[in-house]
Amino acid sequence: MKNPNLTTEEKSLLEETKKSLENQKQQAETTKQQLESGISQINSGIETGKQELETGKQKIQNAKEELQSQKSQLEKTKKSTYAQIESAKTKLEEAKQEIATGEEELNKSKEEFEAKITDAESKLIDAKEKIAEIENPKWYILDRYANSGYNSFIQDTESIANIGKVFPIVFFVVATLISLTSMTRMVEEQRTQIGTLKALGYNKLQIASKYVMYASLACIIGGMLGMCVGFVLLPKIIWMMYEMMYQMTDISLSFNFEQGGIGLLLISICIIGATIYAVMRELIYTPATLMRPKAPKKGKRVLLEKIPFIWKRLNFTQKVTVRNIFRYKKRFLMTIIGIFGCTSLILAGFGLRDSIRHILPSQFEKVFCYDTQISLKNGLENEQKEEYIKNLKQDERVNEVVETYMKLLTVIHESNEEEVQVIVPNQQEEIEKVISLNDVETKEKVELKENEICITDKAAQLLNVKVGDTVTLKNGDDEEKQVKISNIVENYISHYVYMSKSTYESLYGEEYSTNVLLVQNKDISDSEEEALAKEIIEQKEVSSITRTSSMMSILDDTMVSLNYVVVILIVSAGLLAFVVLYNLSNVNISERIRELATIKVLGFYDREVYSYITRETILLTLIGIALGLVGGYFLNYFILGTCEINMLRFAKIIKPMSYIYSALITVGFTIIVNIITYFALKKIDMIESLKSVE
Repeated sequence: MKNPNLTTEEKSLLEETKKSLENQKQQAETTKQQLESGISQINSGIETGKQELETGKQKIQNAKEELQSQKSQLEKTKKSTYAQIESAKTKLEEAKQEIATGEEELNKSKEEFEAKITDAESKLIDAKEKIAEIENPKWYILDRYANSGYNSFIQDTESIANIGKVFPIVFFVVATLISLTSMTRMVEEQRTQIGTLKALGYNKLQIASKYVMYASLACIIGGMLGMCVGFVLLPKIIWMMYEMMYQMTDISLSFNFEQGGIGLLLISICIIGATIYAVMRELIYTPATLMRPKAPKKGKRVLLEKIPFIWKRLNFTQKVTVRNIFRYKKRFLMTIIGIFGCTSLILAGFGLRDSIRHILPSQFEKVFCYDTQISLKNGLENEQKEEYIKNLKQDERVNEVVETYMKLLTVIHESNEEEVQVIVPNQQEEIEKVISLNDVETKEKVELKENEICITDKAAQLLNVKVGDTVTLKNGDDEEKQVKISNIVENYISHYVYMSKSTYESLYGEEYSTNVLLVQNKDISDSEEEALAKEIIEQKEVSSITRTSSMMSILDDTMVSLNYVVVILIVSAGLLAFVVLYNLSNVNISERIRELATIKVLGFYDREVYSYITRETILLTLIGIALGLVGGYFLNYFILGTCEINMLRFAKIIKPMSYIYSALITVGFTIIVNIITYFALKKIDMIESLKSVE
């Protein structure tokens, strides 16, 4: 309860005291809370301190263990280090000994080096003196023919050109004969038309102009087509063959109107002249005579009938065949001449092929019997050469090693000169093992005589020399030596001169020195031969190597062009034979159509009529083939002599199979023509053929 007697101040003081007590009470509560919070923190800190103390103890324990481990590792490292130090000391001592040895070797090498330097300086001084003594160099100006590729190409083209001078003549003659026969037959078949035109008032010039125009158009059209083939197609084919062997640009083709015009003019003169002759021969008759069929030729006794021993043994059809052959003499001659020319061309083509194929075996199996040609480097000492040759002979893959000296010289006789390869063997009995020196005529072996030489046959032919003549040998320094020819030996590719060692030394006054080895291998495979060649070329003594097999491959590629030309000629000649036979068979049928119709009416079967006609064709073909084989033999020899290039000697040979092939090709075309003839004979209308034009 409040005291009512308190004053306001007392009351106010009392209130303030209460408030102060309340504040103190609150502060006491707050202090209590803070004290409790501090006690809690102290307890927490004590717990944390205990944990940290335990952790510290654990770290101290771990540190003690680590220290103990490091002490143990230190002891081990000390032991290893001491061992390495001892090893290094040992190596150091060894290195000191090696240095001492190296210093001794260095001193020795210095002495040898100084000696070699002194010797080299002396040689250098000598070399400078020799250089000072050398004469001024010479210039050699070579033309395009000095390039082997260009020269080879020119020789190949010359051989093709030479062939082109011979074959067209035969083709032209045969083609002209066929054209003459065709035009003459056409005029004779149109006798009735000529008689009609003459009866209608046409003069001889107007009638003849028709056939002359026809012949002229045939000549012009055929000539232009022939020019297209001759100036475009065939040169392109031949050029494609050359591109297989040479690196060349495309050929620029153009028409040679001069040559084409000459050919066209000649064939026109022959054909048009024959046409005019045939027409004028018919125009001398009256129109009534011309409009009647031409009377068949009279049969005559033949020479064979005067030989009873043969004539009596022929049956009826055979006798008729013989008489018909001689009754139509023009057709008889045309057939034989045509088949003769075609067979000759075919055989000449096969003979040329045989000769080309025979060159490489003859040269590299008959004349040259070595497999590898090794050229030694210049400047080698004799001891080095002897050591290398000795090692080469000991190779189990090598059979023979022959020492030679080879040099390129020029042989001169009068105004002729040819480059030749001079071969000087170290020992003559050794050269016979790898090169066969056979006399070109007797084929007997020859020996190298003193102060005389042997020359190959093609070189002798080009130089126009014979045994016993004296020729001049000129080297690159224009030094000339006179020497006599003892023998002319067989050879097929390139030109060679053989002389003995003593002849060379006495001729040029210098000592013989081997520079080329001719190696004959044992019976080894191509891969083994190639491996041997690689080993040889890697030797320091060898400058170059030439394998016979590689040379044969190159030469074989060179001759491929001639083989292709031969194929073209054979095919062309065969087609010409077909044209000849086909044309003459048509002439034969057209001239004798009334005769054939008559015998069919008389009861001859188609097969008998066919035999009646083809028997004559076959007989004439056989005669033409027989003559053509003889003519082809001589034509082949003429062509070989004409198209032979300077570096080659063609072996003039025709194999028996070439004769057989030539005959079979002609017979084959004859059979084809006879088959066509059989169907033509079956189509003959007997009634129409026997009708009288009157």
